[in-house]
Amino acid sequence: MRESLSETRGTGAFVPGPTSRSNVPAVFALGTAIVLSAVLAGAAIVDQASIHGLRDHSEAMYEPYGVPANPGALYGILYTVAVVGALLWIPAILGARKGKRWAAVMSVIAVVITAGLALTVFATAEYGEAVYPPVWGVLALLPALAGVLGAVPLLRRR
Repeated sequence: MRESLSETRGTGAFVPGPTSRSNVPAVFALGTAIVLSAVLAGAAIVDQASIHGLRDHSEAMYEPYGVPANPGALYGILYTVAVVGALLWIPAILGARKGKRWAAVMSVIAVVITAGLALTVFATAEYGEAVYPPVWGVLALLPALAGVLGAVPLLRRR
């Protein structure tokens, strides 16, 4: 008996199917959104481990009020934004690769949620001062912008 090349009997390995040519730009943009979410997490790890920019900012902001700074919570929020973003982009990419109609809706949902989280990072303020320096808001917003570039071609195809 001759086996088809498309069968993966016994390997259990994931064999990606062909991506529709019309979805390639969308898949690339959505993949960029995941990479940018990882960049946000990586930048937070580097800052927390060595640069301490966010820690210094929070200490300078809270010190005049006698409130102890808790930079760990601020880093935790950045990690959460990055992970939630990455988890939202994964099903959008998988759906776009397979040419599913719901991929456009999933992409829009991911854009709205990640943009909302990024705007929260931008807008959070205490004592009349921004809790996060603007660079963190920009890093959090970049995945949503890449997601828009991925969602538009998917929406046009619908």
